[in-house]
Amino acid sequence: MGWTVDFLEDRQMVRVVAEGEFSRADLRQLTRDAVTEGHRRHCARFLIDHRLTRLALGTAEIFDMPRRGEDAGFGADLRIAILIDPASGSRADFEFFAIQCGNLGIHFLRLFFDLDSALDWLGRDRVTLVPPPR
Repeated sequence: MGWTVDFLEDRQMVRVVAEGEFSRADLRQLTRDAVTEGHRRHCARFLIDHRLTRLALGTAEIFDMPRRGEDAGFGADLRIAILIDPASGSRADFEFFAIQCGNLGIHFLRLFFDLDSALDWLGRDRVTLVPPPR
């Protein structure tokens, strides 16, 4: 299990590439790392590549996982594209998570099976984030 977090300058988005089996604690730390980079770069667009990820979570854990991204301080420009392999053994878990987010009114997160669609959605309707005054 591991992940890398980088910033795609040409697309103005934070990219996380994850690989291996992930627990709830792992996913929380991955999220913290991504949020930190997003704030550092004043960027509220995230591509989370889980094509090589397997989830080690129960249904109750997935049900409880969604949290409002506004709590991370990104505001209306926040978009999170989760990219998965359609043949993934964890596909049903990712789909359940995405459905649960929608049920809770979290519409800034979407699940994608191909990179181009994810990048297209992330690139639309941008709001310019201004660093807070010091």
